[in-house]
Amino acid sequence: MKNMEVEIQRDNRDALIEYIATLLEEGRYNEVKAEVSLLHPADIAEIMAHLDTQKQVFLFRLLKKDQAIAVFEQLDFEQQENLLHHFTDERVAEILNRMSPDDRVELFDELPAKVVKKFLNLLEPAQRSIAASMLGYPENSAGRIMSPQVIDLKEHYTVEQALKRIRRLNPPEELAYTAYVIDAERHLLGRVTLRDLVLAPPEASIGEIMNREVFVVSTDDDQEKVAQIIQKYDLLAVPVVDKEGRLVGAVTVDDAIDVIEAEVTEDLHRLAAIRTTEDEYLHAPLWRKIKNRFIWLSVLLLMGTVTSFVMQRFSTVLQAVVALSFFIPMLIDTGGNVGSQSTTVMVRGLAIGRLDGRSLWRVILSEVLIGGVLGILLGVIAIIRVVFLRESFLLGLTVALSVWAVVFVSNLIGVFLPIMFKKLHLDPAIAATPVITTVVDIIGVIIYFRIAQILL
Repeated sequence: MKNMEVEIQRDNRDALIEYIATLLEEGRYNEVKAEVSLLHPADIAEIMAHLDTQKQVFLFRLLKKDQAIAVFEQLDFEQQENLLHHFTDERVAEILNRMSPDDRVELFDELPAKVVKKFLNLLEPAQRSIAASMLGYPENSAGRIMSPQVIDLKEHYTVEQALKRIRRLNPPEELAYTAYVIDAERHLLGRVTLRDLVLAPPEASIGEIMNREVFVVSTDDDQEKVAQIIQKYDLLAVPVVDKEGRLVGAVTVDDAIDVIEAEVTEDLHRLAAIRTTEDEYLHAPLWRKIKNRFIWLSVLLLMGTVTSFVMQRFSTVLQAVVALSFFIPMLIDTGGNVGSQSTTVMVRGLAIGRLDGRSLWRVILSEVLIGGVLGILLGVIAIIRVVFLRESFLLGLTVALSVWAVVFVSNLIGVFLPIMFKKLHLDPAIAATPVITTVVDIIGVIIYFRIAQILL
């Protein structure tokens, strides 16, 4: 039933996109305005993504001012850049000045320095100061993704005074539900929610109703850490303070979702041994896509040649027992699969902060036991396969012992490799599936031939 509903929604969306494209081609702009006036900005952005650049410009110009800004913030960087190139400086200035500061800085991060300098000059003095300040924070930090438009209240305010200040500040919707209490030097003292203000007596002071327990992040904290805090504690926003503990902004849940999506995408690319860059892979130029994949693949190719050297080193064993070569693919494939499984589990656990201290050692011990049991079970299957091919029992025993050893060792490598990268302050996702597979191939072949040398 759900699948059918999804198909119907997809068909309706495709029909609407085709209909709006037709209206734009025929110049029926009033009908276009009527169609999009009731749509959510995210839906309009999705429609624009399926139109060519000229139609995107026409459609954007038909939107109301507030609606246009909301839609612009939903677009991909590539679409934003294309639109800005088709507008006058006055229109660009209007869009940039009305964008939320965090979305604007995200756009500036992707643009060439010369273009950013031009756009900064188009900003109003107050907005230019905010943008320059946020651009001064480290890349991928809380300072880059925060919004400075927070509600700040003093401890001595009454509830009535606080509500008047909120009306005057007119904060963005995502920042309207929580106010932060500060002292004269803007040091954070606590927080108060909109619900607290609505339910409290008008004459009550903010100091009486505020909550002094507040989760706080610093401007230099990594954006992934900030997103994890918001996710872990189910927050709508988390306040950001500078090195002196002064309130400078807040990171909202919608920004945290964007960070989580970006980090997951980056991890998936690295797990596939694709070198990530500032550009999203799918939207990058063809030559950059080739470069991103070639670098890792060439490294893995060179690593893979080590397996050939190992086999050459044990050529006398292979010549003596040619049947050994029949089971090499099975052995290295099994080791690679086991290593990939444990690596994926560890990388994901480290990424979401679930593996630290005692829990980490509990997982390691668990994986040691899992590797041993899996090795025994897969070794039994391997010896049955050898016997089924009418090879000698001694060869079957060699393969079975090799499978057990390779599975056990591969599982341990898959566990410890991401931890090692983490300790070296590198992304654990570098221990990607192709990397672990290549490493396990080399070690697996060495183990196999050493056991064969001993038994055969």
